[in-house]
Amino acid sequence: MRWLSPEQVTWTSLRVHLTLWNTLVSLLIVGSCVAAARLAVRSALYHEADSTLRAECTEVVLASEDPRDDTQSVVDVLRRKAASHEHRGWFSHLLSEDGMTIWRSSRCPDVVASFPPQRKDRLENIVQLPGYRYVRHRIDLGSSPPLHVRIGTSTAGLDAAVQSLTRSLTAVGLGMAILTPLIGYWMAVRATRPVAEILRTADSLRPTRLGDRLPIRGARDELDQLSVTINRLLDQVADHVDRQRQFLADAAHELRGPLAAIRSSLEVAVSRERTAGAYRNTIDDVLEETAHLAKLANDLLLLAESDGEPTGEPAAGVELTRIARQTVDMFTGVAEERGIDVQVVTAQPVLARVDAGQFRQVIGNLLDNAIRFTPAGGNVRIALAQAANGSPVVLQVRDTGVGIPTADVPRVFDRFFKADQARTRGERGGGLGLPICRAIVARHGGTISLASEQGRGTVVTVHLPAADGGLLTLAEPSQPAHFAGIAS
Repeated sequence: MRWLSPEQVTWTSLRVHLTLWNTLVSLLIVGSCVAAARLAVRSALYHEADSTLRAECTEVVLASEDPRDDTQSVVDVLRRKAASHEHRGWFSHLLSEDGMTIWRSSRCPDVVASFPPQRKDRLENIVQLPGYRYVRHRIDLGSSPPLHVRIGTSTAGLDAAVQSLTRSLTAVGLGMAILTPLIGYWMAVRATRPVAEILRTADSLRPTRLGDRLPIRGARDELDQLSVTINRLLDQVADHVDRQRQFLADAAHELRGPLAAIRSSLEVAVSRERTAGAYRNTIDDVLEETAHLAKLANDLLLLAESDGEPTGEPAAGVELTRIARQTVDMFTGVAEERGIDVQVVTAQPVLARVDAGQFRQVIGNLLDNAIRFTPAGGNVRIALAQAANGSPVVLQVRDTGVGIPTADVPRVFDRFFKADQARTRGERGGGLGLPICRAIVARHGGTISLASEQGRGTVVTVHLPAADGGLLTLAEPSQPAHFAGIAS
């Protein structure tokens, strides 16, 4: 799939989406405000008109409260009101109790005059007719039947004011409808400019330039956090690639030695006629180098299989004590030949959720290292601890060997690292034993550590997580903890 460049503007681009959404939301807000303002102004105008009309009706009623007043006096009052408010377009209408017109002003429309009184049981009410609005009020004249006075006005002026305001607001809304997309797009461009920079830099990243990183503007916003997160990932990728390159270089170097030795031995063997014994010695040398190559190849394959993401816990627990005893039995002959005492120290069977085959490899690598770097008369102890069923498990392999220089301890888990060869007594290792152990333990969610003191020995401690993922941390032993075996 081909991605668009940051400069291209299409309907699928983020800045267009932001502009459209911003425009839509703005127009909805403007439209809602125009409608709300129109309704509010109309309501206010009508409420003000109703208040004025009700006040005029009240004045008419108050002017007619004299018991001597009759219908004619009410008409006189209404006539004066109509004359004084003629310029405002008001009208007056006086009706009897049965709805007959007693008097009406010249401006009183027929639609109002012919409209029967509504809700005569109430003292006052407001009536809205098409184009007109009036207030009706009842006038009690003592013993005479009550009269009903109507004072109203045309709503054309009110509606015209509302329409004028609506036109003004609509013009403002249209102006905003034109400006909003432009302003919205300008804001979207500014908002997405850092994203465009990120895309441009990300598009220029190459495996050959692992030092390139995304820009950080210093705004400390979400985009800066995104850049920091991606840069952290790029750091991890660069570190991984560097380690893989170093691993390939180290592997090629380790393979080159045996291959060169095999080729040299064969070239010497075929350079001239030799005795059968000489050919046999050459074949023995080649077989030794081939065996070393086979072990190195197997270690590389095992490391490639083990160096991955942590696996899920096995469905059932494995008796780690039994695996340790079986592994010790495999090394018993070599240990006795070298005069080294090897024992498994545990008070009870220890269960762990691990892969039996892989942890047989871990214990085997640790035992092989400990035996090869422990002088005659020394001892190697495998200790397993578990506080209770289901609790975390700790595996320790301790020897009384030659130990490891303090400067070399931090590097013992590096691939192909080999400590001072002078202490190996001619032993040959590939430098992958401890890295394989670390990879297997890590895949099971555990940790492995090493402590050593030259001349006293080395101890390797493996912490395996419990079923709930907790880790058990042992207190430091009273004597220096030492485990050998860096070379393998």
